Amino acid sequence: MVSDASKKKAAQKKAAAAAKRGAKAPVAPSSSSSSSKGAAAAAAPPKSINAVAALNLSDRTCTGVLASHPLSRDIHIESLSLTFHGHDLIVDSELELNYGRRYGLLGLNGCGKSTLLTAIGCRELPIPDHMDIYHLTREIEASDMSALQAVVSCDEERVKLENEAEILAAQISRHVSGWKRR
Repeated sequence: MVSDASKKKAAQKKAAAAAKRGAKAPVAPSSSSSSSKGAAAAAAPPKSINAVAALNLSDRTCTGVLASHPLSRDIHIESLSLTFHGHDLIVDSELELNYGRRYGLLGLNGCGKSTLLTAIGCRELPIPDHMDIYHLTREIEASDMSALQAVVSCDEERVKLENEAEILAAQISRHVSGWKRR
């Protein structure tokens, strides 16, 4: 059976090829007259399209079963499957994350590392509510600095900004103390 993503992709290719040839896109026949009302109705998208857009659907689908105790600090998910745009990235796998351990994800480009982390960050997997999750989606700019140097430089910038804030606060307090209340 052909997936919806494949159907959409084929329709987009067909429309692009038609546009390339200079052909007009096929227009669905309408029962309304050619009055201005009919033209406005044809230009407006159907209500069902707006309703679907309001759902904020994702191209990512996840399934899994929480096998650990709901109050445990460890996460054990069985039968984990992750698909993106209809492509299976992870199929019927296990995910086990233990409290206090650090993990790294290694893999080729496009194998689903970021997609898995995004699914975890968006709580699309069965993760207990008592666990805090923060998914940082932006990366640091590419540079020749090491990770330690990048952290230290951020700390130095923070100190500069704190000093500037103190100076500005002192200036404001001097101006405020000179004001008279009415």
